[in-house]
Amino acid sequence: MNTRHAHMLFVWDFHGTLERDNVLALQLLVNETLRSFGIAREMTLDVTVELYGLSWIDYFHHAYPEGDIEMWHKMKEKAIEIQKKEKYVERYIKPMNFAAETLGMIKVKGHKNILMSNSAPDWIKIFAKLVELQDYFDDYIALDSHDKTRKIGDTEGLKIKALKEYVKKQKYTRIIKIGDRESDIEAGKAVGAVTYFFRNQFNQKVELSTKPDHDISDLRDVLQELEI
Repeated sequence: MNTRHAHMLFVWDFHGTLERDNVLALQLLVNETLRSFGIAREMTLDVTVELYGLSWIDYFHHAYPEGDIEMWHKMKEKAIEIQKKEKYVERYIKPMNFAAETLGMIKVKGHKNILMSNSAPDWIKIFAKLVELQDYFDDYIALDSHDKTRKIGDTEGLKIKALKEYVKKQKYTRIIKIGDRESDIEAGKAVGAVTYFFRNQFNQKVELSTKPDHDISDLRDVLQELEI
């Protein structure tokens, strides 16, 4: 790993930005869990995408609102049990197109890549390894809250707080934030970063209230930062 001073800091979202198709695994896990509890309903892919990045409790709250927090926690534990047995994540998750190429070029130029995700500290590293991107990251910011509800509006605040704390540790000539959610753009703006909104297969028509500096659908477009 390159240990030279990183003049620029690239802050990457993971789900939907550096990986693809894990949302399909999530949909399967939620629906299989519901069936195991005798609940005859399914979460659609559209709704799974809409809630992607929230907590397990949020998924099950949405799927079975007549339940209670105790039941949603039991559903979460069941989903983890199913995942350990069936390995849906391993079956479905893939690196986003050009993720390794883009991260690698940034690394070669002596800059710093960090991964900021709603995953737990252990899982964020597992996810990176599953798509063989682990060697490109210098650090991780985990924003796990899967044991409690995480309203959509709360995600923005969590990202802003965490990123502000992180960038206080070291001075960078430029900070670049890349993600597929408006909360990523808000977090970047809060620390004066150059922001890139990444459009994947699910958010092509999303309209943003907070406009990013760049709106892209190819991760390699971020490499223009290396030319500045």
